[in-house]
Amino acid sequence: MTHRLPAAAIVACLAWPAGGARPASAQVPPSAPRVLVMPFGAAVDAQAPGGAGAALWVGHAVSMVLVEQLSARGLSTISRDECTRAFDRLQLPMSSTLTRATMMRVAELLGASEVVFGDVTVGSRLSVRARTIRLTAGVLQQDVVGEGALDDLFAVVDQVGAGVAAGLGVTSRGAAKPPTYPSLEAFQNYVKGLVAATPAAQQRLLENALKLAPRDPRVLLALWPVYTAQGAHDKALGAASAVPRDSPLSRQARFEVIQSLISLGRLDGAFQELNALYSEHRAATLSNALGVVQLRRGHSAASSAPVAYFGRAVKEDPGNPDYLFNLGYASALAGDKDAALLWLREAVRYDAANGDAHVVMSAVLASAGRSVEAQRELDLARLLGVQAGSLPVTPTDKIPADLARLSTDLDPLPIDRLSATGGSPAQRDQLETAAFHLQQGRREFDAKNDRDATNSLRRAIYLAPYEAEPHVLLGRIYQRSGRLPDAVDEFKVALWCRETAAARVALGEALLETGDKEGARREAERALVLDRDSAAAKALLKKAGGMVPSRQSHGRSGPA
Repeated sequence: MTHRLPAAAIVACLAWPAGGARPASAQVPPSAPRVLVMPFGAAVDAQAPGGAGAALWVGHAVSMVLVEQLSARGLSTISRDECTRAFDRLQLPMSSTLTRATMMRVAELLGASEVVFGDVTVGSRLSVRARTIRLTAGVLQQDVVGEGALDDLFAVVDQVGAGVAAGLGVTSRGAAKPPTYPSLEAFQNYVKGLVAATPAAQQRLLENALKLAPRDPRVLLALWPVYTAQGAHDKALGAASAVPRDSPLSRQARFEVIQSLISLGRLDGAFQELNALYSEHRAATLSNALGVVQLRRGHSAASSAPVAYFGRAVKEDPGNPDYLFNLGYASALAGDKDAALLWLREAVRYDAANGDAHVVMSAVLASAGRSVEAQRELDLARLLGVQAGSLPVTPTDKIPADLARLSTDLDPLPIDRLSATGGSPAQRDQLETAAFHLQQGRREFDAKNDRDATNSLRRAIYLAPYEAEPHVLLGRIYQRSGRLPDAVDEFKVALWCRETAAARVALGEALLETGDKEGARREAERALVLDRDSAAAKALLKKAGGMVPSRQSHGRSGPA
């Protein structure tokens, strides 16, 4: 995806059925609750088996097993991918220390109807307490408690899972088979591998787990990203290929096989596997990947194949900025200028900070002789941080190579639906509608209703992507929620749309929070050039270690 976010070690929601997979026999009723399981806090007696070190993995382990137990009982649970992406995008720690209000808000964003949280105590025995909040009613369910020896962790969590499920109206497994587990030692290595702080420790612990539980699909899938991050694509391919076809994790494993084949340049094999997987279950990610593979196989100029696949992806997942960008990019490579500009502009409606889209638009506009517009797009790409070495000094009609984006998320997730979904601009007056959403956004911003304000502002940006104010307000929301890189991007886009002292100050304040004093000082000085009486710019300059210029230094004389 296009979002550049810190890789958080989010493991409490790493339910073994990656991507939300569950045994085929565990059918989820349409009206079933959708459950988010948060990390459990852990308190460990130093004399307990494993000592105080057990606190590093027991709380995560209980949460993970509980997710699987609830899934096996037919409940819809928030998957590993959803948890990871949500907490990464929101830049929140996946921690038992989050407030209930924060947990409930994240659950709402993920489309959950219930949140389960709790605590684990490890002493001479293991004790697990789970608590459930029903979001629609705001009701805290009765606590569910399980107890037993640490060696009986799976049985204890099974007992707790049965109690939580019963509280949600599910009293039996039905035809579903109970989950199977490796030895506790293998499981412990697996969990420790997931929470390990370094790639080397992750690999060592997960490989230890695999020795104790050979061909275990959970461990194999956990090893795949570790190998992939190291560039060991052969090893990653071997791990994903070893997942049995009858495993509920098989579909995810096959998609990871495809990604490894693409990384290894084995494009014909990847193309065949993608078609086979798509014929079994259609997904926009697969259509998009087929387009990427076709581009890499050389089907670019004057070829309709990549465009067709990317077009299918856009129909299957409307509003996905990566798919919109790829469709515009492929159209540009095929020489269809009008289609390229149409889809690239759609991409920046959803993601105005997409520097690559502005680069490609600049090249397309240059090829059409629209040099002023081409320069504007190139300037914005440079402002958004596209590497200077990859940008021409002046607009050129050369389309950069290898920009197509390959999504690693097999299925669309609710967190990706936070983007604006405004109606077709052709069906209404865009400016009036954008102004309405901007006004709504201002009111919600002032009331600190950030979620509603974000939705309104994104709709305003969708309809009028080059208006400065919605970008400034959205940047302020990101800033006060701690999402500083996103805030910086929005402020830069706002400045490109219209340079103002207020936007310069906003960018400077965000840069200062990231520790970039020099950048903050530059922004404050520029703001004072635009508005020499700006108290906010002067305050920022002082915080950044600069010297506030006198009025005379601005060319004024006379008393202050």
